[in-house]
Amino acid sequence: MKEDFITKALPETVVIDGMAYPIYWDFRIGMQFERIRNGKMSDEERIIKLLQLYYPQIPENISEAINQMLWFYRCGEPEEQKEDEDNRRQRYQRRTSNEPAYSFAQDAPYIYAAFREQYGIDLTEVSMHWWKFVALFDSLNEETKMHKIMYYRKVSTSGRPKAERAFLNEMKKLYKITDVSAVEGKLSLEARNRKWKNYVRARQTEAGMVR
Repeated sequence: MKEDFITKALPETVVIDGMAYPIYWDFRIGMQFERIRNGKMSDEERIIKLLQLYYPQIPENISEAINQMLWFYRCGEPEEQKEDEDNRRQRYQRRTSNEPAYSFAQDAPYIYAAFREQYGIDLTEVSMHWWKFVALFDSLNEETKMHKIMYYRKVSTSGRPKAERAFLNEMKKLYKITDVSAVEGKLSLEARNRKWKNYVRARQTEAGMVR
């Protein structure tokens, strides 16, 4: 994404078996992805919902459709260069746990306010490509409340003065993520990708449709 972000048009299709398939590219789709991916449902239900979320017309090659969907969600970066999305967006060196720094669902008001404050963008009134949204989200400055909230959630209190520890622990409690879909989504994006591909391949094998 980084080298082509400005010099090339952002993708609105993905290529599967030599055919270009339109994909829903708006940032709201990417924000919904988190909740569906981590939701309490079977792998089959999850795959169907995500494919329906992203594709106006679901490709016949389901395994590659999943690959391309995840490629788009990763903003075009290779799978092997990506950790899960929390680590990918995490800029802090000291962490308290593997708990997520943000939840698109729970933090929506703070994200809205941060974009309005820093960029003058009203997210309720614009269409914005997912890749552009991610670049702006990753670049929120330290003055925005959303950035501060992510810092409170992830910063370590070890070795800090008592008063500072007390303050940080109070902030952690105040802004604790309670959104179940975010907290329970422990598998990395790539781990789920491998799991889904194995699932799809098993189903194709059963049906005698292995590509």
